[in-house]
Amino acid sequence: MKPFHALTQIGQGRRLRPVALQVLSEYGIEPTGVQQILEASNIIFRVRTKSSGSYVLRMTSPKSCHGADEIRSEVAWLHAIAEETDIGVPEPVARLDSEYVSQVIVPGASKSIGCALYRWVPGVMLDDRLTENNVRRLGILMARLHEHAAGFEAPEGFHIRTYDSVFPYAAEGFAGIEPVLLFDEGEDPPLADAQRAVYRQVHDLVAAEIEGLMAGRAPLRVIHNDLHVWNVKVDRSKLYALDFEDLMWGHTIQDIATTLYYFRWNDTYETMLAAFRSGYESVSAWPECRDGQLEKLIMGRAILLANYITVSEDSEDRAFAPEYLERVADRLRGFLSQRA
Repeated sequence: MKPFHALTQIGQGRRLRPVALQVLSEYGIEPTGVQQILEASNIIFRVRTKSSGSYVLRMTSPKSCHGADEIRSEVAWLHAIAEETDIGVPEPVARLDSEYVSQVIVPGASKSIGCALYRWVPGVMLDDRLTENNVRRLGILMARLHEHAAGFEAPEGFHIRTYDSVFPYAAEGFAGIEPVLLFDEGEDPPLADAQRAVYRQVHDLVAAEIEGLMAGRAPLRVIHNDLHVWNVKVDRSKLYALDFEDLMWGHTIQDIATTLYYFRWNDTYETMLAAFRSGYESVSAWPECRDGQLEKLIMGRAILLANYITVSEDSEDRAFAPEYLERVADRLRGFLSQRA
């Protein structure tokens, strides 16, 4: 059997489809249709039923380092948000035995994966409705999540990472670890010497910035940490935040940097930044405490994703890695040149 990581995303979905059907039986769901959604890093299926509406089944990719405890923690925060606010979030669905996470063996993979089921969220992706007004509403959405998180009391067993380094997924004590291979200098290093020097210089600047955040007085709170334009849906007058898988303990400016990373190299960045900030500040004070802090943290996101693609065993990621790593290097050079 071909290793799971050597399959294309469509091939992975085909292999997981019978596993998905078995998982759905644990929820007492008899689907009339199961359709793979390709715009995701995990394997995602939209599940249609005859009488109980539509669902999303998320099957965590084997290359992910998220375990069952983290998924249960995600569910706990989603429940708290739904009970205490009117913020649009997915509704987790419990299995027949009242559990929220299924762990399954993937044929051709080296480890089991966690699966969770959610009610289908209406609307279209924010990426398809990317207006200034909607980006302003995105700022409001993030600020309201931050506002809720400030008063959130984590239940017993709540277990998520802390965004206390450039590479928080390398932290031990979790079901999976994403090793830091970006700076390796072995026989076939991911970066050329000149690239590595640029990455290292920016990494050290970002690391110092995060160290300063962690040493400050502001308390940590739960942050979404992946609220990009493909994780938000627009349904008429309401925005929904999706995919809370990457939530961490962190600072609000780190959450903002993760979101704005996906706008940073667009021609409309300054306009969208102003719109996002306007929305955020209509709810809460802008948390950037010194000039250049946001920009550094955005560069940190770029380096984190560069390591992710370096670590990934997926055939599609490996094929894309050299081009992607040079693209990021070029962006980091631009950042350094602006500081000179």
